[in-house]
Amino acid sequence: MPAHCTVTALFNYPMKGCRAVPVESATISPAGIEGDRQLMALRGGKSANQARLPKLATVVTKRIDATTIAFSSHEREPLTHAITSAGAETTVNYYGNQVPVVDQGDELAEWISSAVAAEVRVAALKASYRRSIPLDEFAPIDGIAHSGFVDVAPILVTNEASLADLNARLDTPVPMNRFRPNIVVEGLDAYAEDSLATLHSPSLRLIRATHCERCVVTCTDQETGERASEPLATLKSYRHRQNGYAGGVMFGAYMGVEGTATIHVGDRLTVG
Repeated sequence: MPAHCTVTALFNYPMKGCRAVPVESATISPAGIEGDRQLMALRGGKSANQARLPKLATVVTKRIDATTIAFSSHEREPLTHAITSAGAETTVNYYGNQVPVVDQGDELAEWISSAVAAEVRVAALKASYRRSIPLDEFAPIDGIAHSGFVDVAPILVTNEASLADLNARLDTPVPMNRFRPNIVVEGLDAYAEDSLATLHSPSLRLIRATHCERCVVTCTDQETGERASEPLATLKSYRHRQNGYAGGVMFGAYMGVEGTATIHVGDRLTVG
């Protein structure tokens, strides 16, 4: 395996399920990328991502500061929202964990509902929480404190060579945004992310936990919200493991974090 790889892209997601926001630099800590997935849509009182609401992909978000997010969509006039802690409080079952959240008000709920053509509310975390994941392969990230609505791990890393290998098998190539990573790297062999142990810089260490197992979100066009059968069907034909935790179709690596640092597109990371 190569001794180093290079960061080619960084992405933030101020609201879970909305379009990825490319950034040139990101501050990363054990909680993940600063400002990642601060808000989440609720449909019928349950968490909702692109699997349930594919039109979330058409919503563009921009983090203005620690508590302010700008929203835009072809369907609506832009809206700037200041995250509030004064809304109605409730508890959401979030992947088996009971998480206290705060409603973000009617204006944002109505704006998002119109953009995605479904009635939703929008919630923020009331406070950070510790996520319990009772599976051995998630031991490196079990019990860490989360400050956003991440699916499993604070960081998702994908590999340019793995995407190139997948696209060589597809009739129509797909972009990396289908896989909604936080960090994209080049310089590794295809699927080398399956077996690496760490990626690190002088003040930051990313520790691999397990494979990221994929769902129908990968088949959702991140510009239009339209859904097809690829690339999930092709991935399943050669990247499927038995007894996986979420269907077993693998692409990318979930990683925990030791240390806090700002990384930039173009940075080199040491492979361990």
